[in-house]
Amino acid sequence: MRAITRALYLLAGVLALAGLGLRLVPARPAVPAADPIAIDRPATEPSPSERAQALLTFQEIVQANVFSQDRAAPAQRYVPPELALPEPVPTAAPAAAPRLRLFGVAVGPTGAVALIDADPAIPGAEVYRQGDLVRGLQLVEIRETTVVLMGEDGPTVLSLPSSGRRSQ
Repeated sequence: MRAITRALYLLAGVLALAGLGLRLVPARPAVPAADPIAIDRPATEPSPSERAQALLTFQEIVQANVFSQDRAAPAQRYVPPELALPEPVPTAAPAAAPRLRLFGVAVGPTGAVALIDADPAIPGAEVYRQGDLVRGLQLVEIRETTVVLMGEDGPTVLSLPSSGRRSQ
């Protein structure tokens, strides 16, 4: 019994010395040599108006309330173009264009914008400002919960769907 105890103490001492040695001598991992990464730059720099538009878009995203209880998951998940599957070839005649749908209204330092799903080729909603053409109709007014589009047949009013939540 005494021999086993002595052997265990000796093993513990050896392991403690090995651990101390490994702690004091730092490991030097091999660093592979790599070529510098080439970054493709656009042939032309964006114009100041394009930069300003991009900054406004980013500002709208940053100021949005991502924790709002009214938010819902997107109907279609974003897939990068390089990972997207090819579009299936339609076999039937194309259906009539879906009706316009208002997703939201936002007011920022440059004025009001409306999120309208108007282009079936683009998944989700697009951003429109007063005066823009939305599927051939001119956006003439943006209100808190509605937008007014003017066309040859007269005004068209798009309203936000009710949230189903009770106001307090």
